[in-house]
Amino acid sequence: MPFFDDALNRDLFKLLVDKLAIGLLLVLAGFIVNRAIERFKAVEALKNELSKQRFAAKLARMERQLSEFYWPIYLRLQMDNTVWRRLLDKNREDDDPLKILGNQIETDFLLPNHREIVKIVESKIQLAEADGPLQALLLEYINHVAVYNAAVAAGFKDLHNTQRELLTPWPSDLFGSIEARTLELQRQFEAALREAGLTPRSSGAPTAGHQGPA
Repeated sequence: MPFFDDALNRDLFKLLVDKLAIGLLLVLAGFIVNRAIERFKAVEALKNELSKQRFAAKLARMERQLSEFYWPIYLRLQMDNTVWRRLLDKNREDDDPLKILGNQIETDFLLPNHREIVKIVESKIQLAEADGPLQALLLEYINHVAVYNAAVAAGFKDLHNTQRELLTPWPSDLFGSIEARTLELQRQFEAALREAGLTPRSSGAPTAGHQGPA
């Protein structure tokens, strides 16, 4: 019968249309979900890349702090600690070979070593990230070296004995402070390398010597 055929056709058409609409909605929803997943993955990849770059920058910064500031100063101060007592030989008689040797050590080693440390401090201080106490110690050291160099240039020969009052005080806490910061930063650097899956080379830190003024 035509009426029932038309009704049946309309129902079938509506059913097909509904299914087609549902199918399109599912396709659209899948597309939206996939785009969202891709966007999420892209954001996470960017975050991971930025995190890697920040970590690499941190490692590079620590490496520069150690190689360009702390280790060079620490080792040069350690060298001072090793030889400074030889300066006391300058108090001997003029014809004593040890007095001559002490004068030569002061001229050829100690004063140039001091100047190198000052040069490192002046050119690399931004790497130190020094707090107030360390800054004060470094300034005391620079002041001591400036006065020491000037006194030697002026011809004073007994700066470690009768003319000692001409020198500004030696910053006695400087070596210990530099040593502590150097070894702690080295420990942090090696820990960061291990965190990154890298194996740091073992570092043999020099042993602490006598902290003598010069």
